[in-house]
Amino acid sequence: MELSKVQQEAVNFYEGCCNVIASAGSGKTRVLVTRIVKLIEDYDVDPGNILAITFSKKAKENMVERLAKMIPGYVKFINVETFHSFGFRIVRKFNREDFEILDADWKKVKIIEEILQHYFREKEPDGQEIADILSYISIQKNQMKKPDTSTKFGKVYKYYEKYKAEHNQLDFDDMLVKCYEILNTNEDGLRYCQEQYQFILADEMQDTNAVQYEIIRLIGARHKNVFVVDDPLQNIFMWRGSDNKFVMNFDEDWPNAKIIHLNKNYRSSQDIVAAANHFAECIPESKHRHYVESIADKKKFEEPQYTRYDDESAEANGIAKKIQTYIEAGYDYKDIAILTRTNAQLQNFETALYRSEIPYSIVDGMSFIDRREIKIVLSYLRLVCDINDDEAFEYIYNRPNRYLGQSFLQEVKRTARKEKMSLYCAMFRVSRTNWKVKNSVNSIHATIKSISESKYKTVADMIADLRETLNLDSYVSKDLCDNDDSRTDNLNTLQRMASNYNDTKRFISFMMKFSKEKKHDPNSVQLMTIHKSKGLEFPIVFVAGVNQGLLPHEKSENIDEEKRLMYVAITRAEKILNISSTYSYNGKDAMESEFVAAIFN
Repeated sequence: MELSKVQQEAVNFYEGCCNVIASAGSGKTRVLVTRIVKLIEDYDVDPGNILAITFSKKAKENMVERLAKMIPGYVKFINVETFHSFGFRIVRKFNREDFEILDADWKKVKIIEEILQHYFREKEPDGQEIADILSYISIQKNQMKKPDTSTKFGKVYKYYEKYKAEHNQLDFDDMLVKCYEILNTNEDGLRYCQEQYQFILADEMQDTNAVQYEIIRLIGARHKNVFVVDDPLQNIFMWRGSDNKFVMNFDEDWPNAKIIHLNKNYRSSQDIVAAANHFAECIPESKHRHYVESIADKKKFEEPQYTRYDDESAEANGIAKKIQTYIEAGYDYKDIAILTRTNAQLQNFETALYRSEIPYSIVDGMSFIDRREIKIVLSYLRLVCDINDDEAFEYIYNRPNRYLGQSFLQEVKRTARKEKMSLYCAMFRVSRTNWKVKNSVNSIHATIKSISESKYKTVADMIADLRETLNLDSYVSKDLCDNDDSRTDNLNTLQRMASNYNDTKRFISFMMKFSKEKKHDPNSVQLMTIHKSKGLEFPIVFVAGVNQGLLPHEKSENIDEEKRLMYVAITRAEKILNISSTYSYNGKDAMESEFVAAIFN
């Protein structure tokens, strides 16, 4: 497909600053990549002087793949980076001391636990508070704010930085902060970057936070060749520090910057573009001086449809039936996507599609039953039903943490082989000769014994008791960000599923069969959260669970971000858009989302 006149204008832009405001489906990545090719082939720019920077590893790989097809001889010389990989490169080059990267969440959690225990005398720090603290620290760093020691979180932030400095450790946020500090204070570092990266191209700039923007501003200050591509209506990451103001006011920071609007949507039908434009009227960014309404390149196809179901199970089953009609009409399964606000909602569709023999894939690669919190509960249930289930024992013996390491497990396995008994029984033998593990072994036994001997009306009641006994919600959520209830939502969903069963073995049998019979099929319906769908497109899209409290989510502190999230969901559809909500959710009455009226009225 040839470039449009406006796309060509952006591609031909040579020197100076330019903000390409690119609405959904306008071919922005194609424009950015083609401009890189233009700089090299037509303007004789050295590939090594180009810095193309984006946010995710996936976006980086996509850019490299496209460039490899267009200019295979040059692609390896172009600096295509994520912000974090670029920061890491600069920190490595100019930081003289060796340092350890805190590359796993549990390492940071452990540091915060130690701080709370040592400085705040908290014997058993709360997992949710630890997650809140880590989220707070991350946002403070991304906004380039120093610790405010008048608050508890600020004090922990100060001690956290002190601990890392003493142990020569850096976390991923430090890759950006330290990079900025080098550019801001190290003349050699700034000179190197300004001479090396004379042309900067940044994708998805609406997701930029303060420190990322400052990195671009400092490097670009000398040559002033900064080319950014963005869509303010698709900023859905403010909860982790991104800020629209850097692109909305780009021409104020970079005088004489050119503003180019890519507002022709080549993806969606006229019906869907009209719905997206209508909904955009309630988003504040649509009132900005640089906002331009999208124009559909395609003709009308089918008006978006809205359906309200009795509950989430009826919704999932109803959508499964609709999918079958689309397949009968000639569509492939891979043409269809189901989008939800939370991961927990996806389980309903896994079950419905599985029962309808419809192939499906989870976009982030993890099925509901493969999630850690679900496997923990099911493993306990399996052990309650059969203490000889070695696989179940091996999964839960140290979940939640009982300070039983691999050496304990290996000793248990050796004893089990020697005595020809289960791992569960062998742990008692080990505890007789190792007093250090006795309390932990007794804890496992007490939990299994209590659950086994209690009388429950349904398996859901058993799961509820297990969650409370083990303080499981706190354990599985301790490394999550603030307001992230995804894992407890998953446990709630599992518990709701179990309310239909009064026989534990039958429930386990269904879940295990559900897991083992699911096979990957490239021609499959795509299940994902709306956040995961950004950048993707499908002929047919279902946006499900559009209930008040789910979308917009009751835990969100920013209603405008929820609106932008809904806008992203709408604009994933090419031909057919189905939106649905329910009269009840998780056994409670549910209201239709306010977003429904904003789309259809």
